[in-house]
Amino acid sequence: MMRIRNRVALIALPLTLGVLAVGAASASANSSQWGDNGSGTCPGGAELGTYCMMSVTGWIQINGGATQNQAISCSNNAPGGSPGLSWSLDGQAYTNAGPWYSVFAGYQGPNTGDAQSIGWQTGDGGDAGLSPENWIGGVTAGNNNSDAYGSGGASVSNFGGGGHWQAAIACFNAAAPGSAASTQAASAAPVQIRDRTFATVNKVKGTAFLAREYALKKNVTRTGSLTCPAGMVRKGKLEHTVQEFPAYNKAPKWKDRSLVEVKMTAKGKNAGSVKMTLKRAKNPTVVQFQLRCGKR
Repeated sequence: MMRIRNRVALIALPLTLGVLAVGAASASANSSQWGDNGSGTCPGGAELGTYCMMSVTGWIQINGGATQNQAISCSNNAPGGSPGLSWSLDGQAYTNAGPWYSVFAGYQGPNTGDAQSIGWQTGDGGDAGLSPENWIGGVTAGNNNSDAYGSGGASVSNFGGGGHWQAAIACFNAAAPGSAASTQAASAAPVQIRDRTFATVNKVKGTAFLAREYALKKNVTRTGSLTCPAGMVRKGKLEHTVQEFPAYNKAPKWKDRSLVEVKMTAKGKNAGSVKMTLKRAKNPTVVQFQLRCGKR
């Protein structure tokens, strides 16, 4: 895949994940399929808040030269979710015809055949310059009938300096265009961070992507672990991301970023553990610990 090394003079490129565009979120940021607060992930003609709603992460730290994966769940927009509908809409009240269980199947994930519609943007509090990579974590479609939230993810490489980025995924409700959807006003609410677990398992291909999020408190050490499904072994390195949820949803300045000590340890052939201590934080902070699995 072509990598974009100049975020000042980007051109539009047709990509399987969407169209890379500059300035969709702010003049100093680069983005992919972002639109307004991540709404670019919803397809044209699917009225926002009535049929489709973006689910948005907090601000993810990324160092210069790094490549990162970030799992995203439609459960962000669950009642009392983390961070919830108010984060997706940048604190604005909006019509809410949720719940939003299903991942929109409008774009094909590269090389995987999984359907998803994702977007991302960088913040203006640092110097990150990103380009999209293949999302290797797979997609869980979700189900409006069984109240199961779908999930997908985004992968990026950073050819700039240290900074923050956030990702969004399009989520659908059970309504169809032309039907009478029940709506209600959704007002802004404080961010509520909490522990969560993501699991995308493809038994046919014999692959799995597992992620667990840990809400941290300053100077409190937390530990956790992940284990591959039966018949699979660990593939690649253990990975993690640090995600922040500042007030007013604006990107933190790089110098003010949360500092977390993270130690990841491989366990046997099919598991891994993590130890995390939050040393400094101006904002609520979450670590997402990731494990990839495959056939033996």
